[in-house]
Amino acid sequence: MDHLTRRAADVIAEALADGRDVAEFLAHALCTVAAKEGGTEEVLRNRSGSWEAGYVRSLMEGTVGPDGEALATYREDV
Repeated sequence: MDHLTRRAADVIAEALADGRDVAEFLAHALCTVAAKEGGTEEVLRNRSGSWEAGYVRSLMEGTVGPDGEALATYREDV
């Protein structure tokens, strides 16, 4: 496992141990990145056509809407 994957797994495990809803935690984290990077498709740009990207897109669209209309609420400077 590479270093970045290990760091991400550690943070997810910490959220789980803290009693967090991991699905919601991941959705909010991904949407925060999308808000910073310019949209849902920016998060998926390195492999947007994969089946994994399809599920991640679905998760994010369920959180911020199909057009990312609620992404502004995830901007850190708001």
